[in-house]
Amino acid sequence: MTVIATMTGSYFRDDSIKALISSSRTGEIDYSHSREILEAERKAIRDQLHPGGSREGLGWVSNGEQRKSGYTTYLPNRFNGFSRKERVLPELSADFFREITETNPAIASTLGEGSPLSSAKIIDRLSYTGADLARREANDAARLAREENAKRIFIPSPSPGVITIFYPPGKVYKDHREYLFDISREIRKEYSAILSVDGVDLQIDAPDLAMAKSIGVQWGVDFYEALSDHVDAINESIAGLPAGRIRVHYCYGNYSSSHLLDPPYRKVLPELVRLKAGTIVGEMSNGRHEGDSLILKEYAEENGWRKDLSFAAGVIDVKSPFVETPETVAVRLGRIAGIDSIGPERTIGGTDCGFETFIGMGNVPKSIALEKLSSLAKGVKLIKD
Repeated sequence: MTVIATMTGSYFRDDSIKALISSSRTGEIDYSHSREILEAERKAIRDQLHPGGSREGLGWVSNGEQRKSGYTTYLPNRFNGFSRKERVLPELSADFFREITETNPAIASTLGEGSPLSSAKIIDRLSYTGADLARREANDAARLAREENAKRIFIPSPSPGVITIFYPPGKVYKDHREYLFDISREIRKEYSAILSVDGVDLQIDAPDLAMAKSIGVQWGVDFYEALSDHVDAINESIAGLPAGRIRVHYCYGNYSSSHLLDPPYRKVLPELVRLKAGTIVGEMSNGRHEGDSLILKEYAEENGWRKDLSFAAGVIDVKSPFVETPETVAVRLGRIAGIDSIGPERTIGGTDCGFETFIGMGNVPKSIALEKLSSLAKGVKLIKD
């Protein structure tokens, strides 16, 4: 059994793509620029398949989110109900601002007025209108995967819960739960459109399952009370869709800080395993969460592990310039593959998060990312049955 390597969606946009995104008012490049979009996505796929020109690369690639300004910022182009003029910022806790100001003032300085994290204001109930765009994106991905000989390709799309982080409901919805499940029914239309294309998988980006506690988002309900609803909302949104082609990514936020506000993995994991997806993609390579593999082992030994559930362990830290060696990758990944009920057959090597979650907001330069992907591809080959 060969362990495969993958990454977590977003990838570096070059200057020509950044220029097109910057000139777009929607957060998504218009398809009149299809040639530029396809060229950028092809480059992103090639970098994953052959990082730095290496023969060894990833087995499960993404389109790099090249046509979008960020994994959530494109949504106003695919929904009705957003203002075309007014913008708002996510509502975050004072504790988070204190932590980020103390440990990473450079990031803290970007969180005020004019922040790239500001989003279109919701002025009416959101209704999804982007199925044609999602289906076209998936068709492009399938074609590129065939042409580049990629074994598998996925397209990321945000979870219902993470949408509630970046797009506060204002007065449109009566409470968080109503908003969450309403958006779950709408974003399902995007998931269905992506999965309607043969040969394309779906990744649901769900940092709300951990990061929401870290940043102290203001839902009007305790994080742990909401967590179960957020898992239920994902499950509702994918009911009846092919679970084996769906992966869900959780993380604690793609930013460098102390992360002392992160929720304990022991309290999060029991909810994560309720996801009706075929793969969980998790953060496990940085100093705050590398030890989560021990908690995963304890849980699996006590409760077992579904035979139809794979775990893509983040063994590459996208927030650090340290380049992991293949041996480091193998050691980290071996902790998961060595769990009897999971084993190498349900273990995948991955990255903690994406390399450029929002346009221009990467943590490491592209040259270092390529070195990391090369180490990842080599490291998974050191895992034996």
